[in-house]
Amino acid sequence: MGNSHGTQVSDEERRRYIRQMDAQMNQRFGRTSKHAVKVVVRGERETGKTTLTKLLSGGVFDPKYTQSKPGEVETVTVQWGAGPGEDVSLSMVAVAEIDTRKQAEEQGGASLKISHEEKNRFSRSKKTLQDAMAKHYEGCQGVIVMVDPGKEWTFSHAKDILECIPENLEILLIANFKDQEQSWVTPRDAMLAHVAGTGRHVHFCECCLANMYGMPAVEAFLHICLWAIKTREYEELLDKSDEDMLEALKAGRTIAKEQDYSAYPFKLSILDSSPADLGGPSMQAAVEPKNLGG
Repeated sequence: MGNSHGTQVSDEERRRYIRQMDAQMNQRFGRTSKHAVKVVVRGERETGKTTLTKLLSGGVFDPKYTQSKPGEVETVTVQWGAGPGEDVSLSMVAVAEIDTRKQAEEQGGASLKISHEEKNRFSRSKKTLQDAMAKHYEGCQGVIVMVDPGKEWTFSHAKDILECIPENLEILLIANFKDQEQSWVTPRDAMLAHVAGTGRHVHFCECCLANMYGMPAVEAFLHICLWAIKTREYEELLDKSDEDMLEALKAGRTIAKEQDYSAYPFKLSILDSSPADLGGPSMQAAVEPKNLGG
């Protein structure tokens, strides 16, 4: 019975048919979302900015440290499979910043006392850096700020960075080198307290790039940036829908108000029309019961 006498299909043929069917279904119903996400990666030297972009672009961890030139900007763009039907172009802009805070602390000696002139010079340098970074934030959805908790000045610089990031951007503060937590001088609670006190969309995670610990949290942040784009698109679509709805309501009211049946050229009276005039079967045939007997 049924398919018992049908042609036997091998497993390979069955898999091939399924693949063909999947391709046909995807072609008919699949909807690929095209988005471009831009993330700026900032932080002091030796905090892992270049390594992070390398891992996110499919590379492997290199234990050999290669210092980026101060002021150098590296942009890496990859195709990110954010989910089924999600084709996302992910651009990561890693900025090799001049560690001015570290230099100032070294010049101040063990007491970290900085002269008034040095403070003014540092303020001017920070202002110059802020102006230079403004262009990198254009078209950006998120900023990742890297910290080495084993070096206090990297967290101090991160706090300066957080103050200058535009209000509309998502932020992820990454405490790198989780495998060296025993040597951290900036405790986790201190970083969490600062994040909580910013009053902004600042997220926090710990990671160890050497063994990929914490990378799922980084990818979750990228999804947040992607949803920020989608939310803006939905809001724009909703605004457009509201405008279209108002236009439709206005048009409906106008048409209803201006209608005049006495001037309508195609008035019909069903009592005065023959079946042929109505364009269908005769009224008698339409209402006559059919013989359902054999």
